[in-house]
Amino acid sequence: MAYALGAAGVAGGIYLLRKFAPQNIGINLNEWQYPVKQFSWADGRLESTLKRMESIGELDIPREVWDEATALVNKILELLLEEMRTQVKTLKYEGLVFDGYRKQGSAREGLKIETANEFDVLLEYHIEGLQVEPLPIVDYGIQKPGLAKMKILTPERQLKKRFAAWLDKDVIEINEDGIFLNSRMLHQSVFESIIDKCREKITKKAGLDVNFQLTRSMNPPSVNLTVTIVKEKGTVRALWDWLRGNQDPPDVIDIDVVPALIINMEKAMGPRRFMKCPRYAVVKWMEESQPSASHFMDPSMTWRICTSGYEKHYMDLARADTGKCYIMTACRIIKLLMSKEKQKQPPLSISTFLRSFYLKNIAFYCMLFTKSVKGVYQALGYFLGFLKISLENDCLPQFFQGNYLLKNDFPVCADGRQVNLFENISRDTLSNARRSLGIVLTKLSDVYDKKALESDACRRFQTFITSMR
Repeated sequence: MAYALGAAGVAGGIYLLRKFAPQNIGINLNEWQYPVKQFSWADGRLESTLKRMESIGELDIPREVWDEATALVNKILELLLEEMRTQVKTLKYEGLVFDGYRKQGSAREGLKIETANEFDVLLEYHIEGLQVEPLPIVDYGIQKPGLAKMKILTPERQLKKRFAAWLDKDVIEINEDGIFLNSRMLHQSVFESIIDKCREKITKKAGLDVNFQLTRSMNPPSVNLTVTIVKEKGTVRALWDWLRGNQDPPDVIDIDVVPALIINMEKAMGPRRFMKCPRYAVVKWMEESQPSASHFMDPSMTWRICTSGYEKHYMDLARADTGKCYIMTACRIIKLLMSKEKQKQPPLSISTFLRSFYLKNIAFYCMLFTKSVKGVYQALGYFLGFLKISLENDCLPQFFQGNYLLKNDFPVCADGRQVNLFENISRDTLSNARRSLGIVLTKLSDVYDKKALESDACRRFQTFITSMR
């Protein structure tokens, strides 16, 4: 018996070391991650209870659906990259180089729910011969944390000689303050035109066993691609020839492609030492008619410093920690609840307000402030407690922006001013969300640990939010 337990312990240790190895973390891992679902012995029949609840239901995504959807997305992205590189040469965008994709979002971090129908990637690129640096945006005397302008350091004489097409299209803009890369014109004149020319060719070239149509929309910083699977009358699609449980395979798959300019490599704590962590700038221009544009002197020049590299790095470390996997499972449960409530008529107020990004930030704080988590029952208590505190304070600080608690593990993320993700949310919206949270707590009353709402972890989070305001 002792031998068997010892062998199991060694095997478990080897498994964790493999999961915790640097090649499975951050920049070294560029694969879709099957959704995390981990319950403990202390949870008892919690998983089966959640399955029977109308507001939660099945947490699993059928493995066959996942594998086939990710394979299809990978194929389309491969064809798109190949065709974009061809179009860059044809359209003569001097110096523009597409380096490749970095998978991101919930399908990369293990937080996907319901079905495999949405995928996000960063399209890494650089412009050879164009030297740029991010400058913090200061509009009307106020610095905008996490936002920047891209100043071009390359001399004007060289620009006119090598980047004439960029100047003609106003992608490179020269004014009294210097030379800048115009995010709106880059997005619309360059990326939009390249992808439009690619779509028809990709559809013809795919050579897959399934027919599909590819459409495009622009939503800065994303280029949104919609893959519509075409059913042939009287036949069963070769790609989707199964059904599992009550889930149907998706007829539409959305792929968000975010062009991302690498601005530098920072450092982030790995399993045993610091590792490289990329920092990107993505376009974040606004139409002048948008209400948010009124806060900026030049909304067409705005870029956002992307924290995606840090988010993936943190989640990869979390997947090697059992307690944090309980928190990730709890996050998926709340995401699934909000998704189902949003589909109802009328939808629950909190479900129309809580974005996936907000829930992910709450999960990060749960991981940071909880010392040990015994199972999903307790993790749900912590998660709901942190959500309640955020709504009561009208404040959810963005985890990787100005967070002084990260100075040892993610040094660059401790710099600058904290960003309140609820800052631009109306008082009425927040008030309605607070009221409907009570309905959520009632719906889940049998599946979360109520004592966790009054825990030391929740008190520490409350103190942290108070100190940041």
